[in-house]
Formats: sequence, structure tokens, C-alpha cells
Amino acid sequence: MRFNRQRAMTEAGRAAALVVACVGVALAASRHVQASLVAEHESIRAGEPFWVGLRLKMEPGWHTYWKNPGDAGLPTRVKWTLPEGFEAGPIDWPYPRPFSQGPVTSYGYEDEVLLPVPITPPPSLTAGNPVTLAARVDWLECQEACVPGRADLSLTLPVTAGAPRAAAEAGGFADARRRLPAAPSGWTFQAAEKGGAIELVMRPPRTGGTLREAYFFPEEPAVLDHAAPQTLAGTAAAYRLALTPAPNAGRSPARLKGVLVVHDPEGKARALRVDAPVANKGAGGVTPQAMEER
Repeated sequence: MRFNRQRAMTEAGRAAALVVACVGVALAASRHVQASLVAEHESIRAGEPFWVGLRLKMEPGWHTYWKNPGDAGLPTRVKWTLPEGFEAGPIDWPYPRPFSQGPVTSYGYEDEVLLPVPITPPPSLTAGNPVTLAARVDWLECQEACVPGRADLSLTLPVTAGAPRAAAEAGGFADARRRLPAAPSGWTFQAAEKGGAIELVMRPPRTGGTLREAYFFPEEPAVLDHAAPQTLAGTAAAYRLALTPAPNAGRSPARLKGVLVVHDPEGKARALRVDAPVANKGAGGVTPQAMEER
């Protein structure tokens, strides 16, 4: 059974690569995704970091990808061309959702997503002189087939001496930040491998309440079997999430790193950063049940 799934995943990956190769990378725009650069504030000040967002609006049924696309796909890439002295940080990725088609499960976004990026200007900026930020953006958009998308974008912002005012797009940044993984304050995470499976043991804070469901998005590919179900069990004292290693992973990871999305009984979701060592395993090793008793 596992051999068949692995072969199907390999064939699906080859098919996706063939689609990308046949469509060609000369595409300068997309018919299914609209890309734009937006700013959180109307202006910037010398030496003060600010936020710019890449907004992707997708047609119904189409999606783009998270930083770990899962079994197939490519993460969105941004290559900046900035004025001298400006520095751009990495994308701050909101948590994704899984997309499954046959044996292939990928992670990404549908409808609309705003990907925030921090930018730091130099302290030598002069008020009154606007600056232009430019970016080459590449993504992969998929429905039943996949098509590469590309856009050359720019955004001009004034430089002022006074405190910047919030722009009309500020609400979009607030929505994106609500989907960013937070530090697991009050939570504890431990993981163990046994019998070919990995269990993530999580203890919520005392005020954390009960969980209705949970889903773990691994930060790196080829760690977990993305298509395998993730089973939640336990109580508010300690929950266990059963995960399946990738079919060709070779050995268990030393650490389990990624984003855990939990839902309370009312369906409210929150995302938490996870970075837990994976205990060993085998006879005499530390089991998830033993960790719960600690």
C-alpha cells in the first residue's frame, strides 16, 4: 500500500514538473491570480522598520502555496530591488490549509492571502523624497493543473518626518497577523517516535480549555506523510496528535518543527510555533505515554 502511494506521489510530482516546463517561464502575468504590493502605513520615516505586504487574490478553485508546499507545488518567491540602504526581511507566513487530490496533499492558500514582509530603511533618508520599492514575484497557481505566475510590482511611498498614519490596507495586515503562528506561551510540546509513527504530545495552559481538532504543518518537506490522517486524542491535561513519517524519510527527524493549528469547541483557530525534540523510540525509549505522566 505504501509503495503504491509513494509511486503515485512520484508520478504526480513528475506530472506537475512537466506542466511547469511545458507552460514555460516566459509568462509575465497570471489569468487566475492577481498580485499587488500594499503598505501598512501611508508613509515611512528614516531608520524605522515598516511592513509591506504581497497580496495574492485567487480566482475560485485556484490556490497558491505555503513555504512548505507539501507533496507538490512551489512556495511563492519575492526578489526585491530596493533603494540603497534598504533591507527586506523574510516573508512572515500565515498558516495555510491542506489541499488533497488523490494521494497528494499540499499546503497553501485560496481566495486571498497577504504575505507581510518587514523592510528597514536607512537612517539617512530625507523627508520629502519618495522612495520606490520594486519586486519580482514568482508563484505556482493550481486547480486541477498548475500554471506558473509572475509579476513585476512596485510601490512608491513618501518619506515624512512625522509619525506615519495607518493606510487603508492596515486591516489586511491585522487579519494576516491573526493567522501567524505565535510563541507557545504556556504550552509544552514533546514528541516521540515509536513503531514507525510519531506522536506530538501537547499540554495547553490551564486556561487553554479543550481542543476540538488540531493539525500540524511541518516546516520542512519530506518529514511527514502529508496525505496521512492526523488523529487527535487525549484530554485538556495532555493531548496526543498521531503523525505518520514520510514514506521515504529514512529515519525520524531529530526535531519536529512547524506550525500547529488548534481549534476550540467553538471552532476558533489559533496557530502556535512548534520546535520539539523527537525522543527515541524503541525498547526502553521515552514513550508519549511516559511523557504525559511527567
